[in-house]
Amino acid sequence: MFIKRLAGVLTILSIIVLLASFSSAGVGLRWNMESQVVSQGEKTCFTYSVYNPWPKDSFARIDVSPELKDILKSQDNEATLIPANTPSSKAIPLKFCFEVPYVYKEGRSCLLGNYLCDQKCNIDPKTYSGEVLVTESGGLGSISGAGGSSTSLTVSAPLSIKVACVAHGRDYKPVYFFLLAASLVVIVLLVVRKYRKPKIERYEEEMKKLKERIKKEKRTKK
Repeated sequence: MFIKRLAGVLTILSIIVLLASFSSAGVGLRWNMESQVVSQGEKTCFTYSVYNPWPKDSFARIDVSPELKDILKSQDNEATLIPANTPSSKAIPLKFCFEVPYVYKEGRSCLLGNYLCDQKCNIDPKTYSGEVLVTESGGLGSISGAGGSSTSLTVSAPLSIKVACVAHGRDYKPVYFFLLAASLVVIVLLVVRKYRKPKIERYEEEMKKLKERIKKEKRTKK
């Protein structure tokens, strides 16, 4: 009987300690949009605000759910310090940047790899739905969301990405720029090669031209 009572007391104490640790740190999430229209092939940034009302510093890292990982590339998701006692009214903005790949491959054709491409938009717009996840990486704690779901470690915000298809033709400006640059390089090389000749060689060429000019003048006088 005594052993059972002791085990019960220890269990209750463990629960109290666990709850105390969960209420001593954490972060909360604020957002002002749940859907966005973006263009393929362009870099876009969103901003989510994170706060920490608890008396312990926390580090927050932003990420996306698996449903959005294929569409959101090159994420900047380094952990950011969220100081203790940061209220919701003074939430710290976290910029979330990503690059949307080309998803409308059916109407896209290129002449040279990923260059000199044109895009036709004759299909329905594509929409991807998932969640933005903010994970506390500075210790255990309860994480609460402002209008979102909450767990012990992560808070989420819904996000729907609609990829706009922008029709365009091939842009030949890079080709013109390359040809111009190549021409300038050739001209510079020819000039350098000419003036890098030995002095005696340049003198001989000048004498040869002078002799030819004298011969022409003599023929003219005759």
